[in-house]
Amino acid sequence: MNSDWPLLKSPPVIMAVFQLKFTQPEGEALSKLIVNDKIIKTIFPNRQDNYHSSLNVHGTPVPGISNFKGKAETKINSYTYFTNDKLRKFQIEKDSVVVINECPYLGWRSFKQNVADCLNLISEQLNGFSMNRISIRFINKFMLETFGDPLEYFTKMISTETESFYTLTKYSFKLNISVPDTDTRAIINHSLECNNESTYDYYLDIDVLNDSNTIFDMSHIDEKIEQIRIVKNKIFFDTVKQKTLDLCN
Repeated sequence: MNSDWPLLKSPPVIMAVFQLKFTQPEGEALSKLIVNDKIIKTIFPNRQDNYHSSLNVHGTPVPGISNFKGKAETKINSYTYFTNDKLRKFQIEKDSVVVINECPYLGWRSFKQNVADCLNLISEQLNGFSMNRISIRFINKFMLETFGDPLEYFTKMISTETESFYTLTKYSFKLNISVPDTDTRAIINHSLECNNESTYDYYLDIDVLNDSNTIFDMSHIDEKIEQIRIVKNKIFFDTVKQKTLDLCN
């Protein structure tokens, strides 16, 4: 762990996501990526095949009920493996793989190991693929009893010159940033929701993406996610104030 980052006893992460975008060789079947299906199912026992259909219609349909000739082409466009509790998922698509974890967050080392374990299941099949993007996304949730002044909790906010006559129940805003002299950028979403119990759920959604291009290589992925983790942590700790950190300890 980087000593620059405070250790949170109760991390607010409710979802941690890794995505690798790649270019698949022309004419290569998506099914080739799951030749280790039986091995994948030792970790993710369930698999859902997702289909996409395209319909070609001959002639021009007319208003009302009419008969027409057409041809439908249906293909599998992704496979989703998941655990019995559905809290961990491994999605394999035509141009990406996604690792999703909604279990209680056990720290960066555990997250990175989970990503490596998943990629190793298909690393042989990905050899020679061109990687276009590596990204991590962390969704944080803070439960607040009061929310009179956003600047008590966060350094970023939206403001207005007029006072509303009504009770605020929900709002959101998005920030897009780029990291100078790198291929890295981030999308940061803030949102607030008021519960029926008159408490508030505040979501801080940080998505950090590196758009550099290279041939698939596990050591390169390990290096890049460490780099974008630094960006993610800088954004997080620059955004939250001590009162918010106290909620995580």
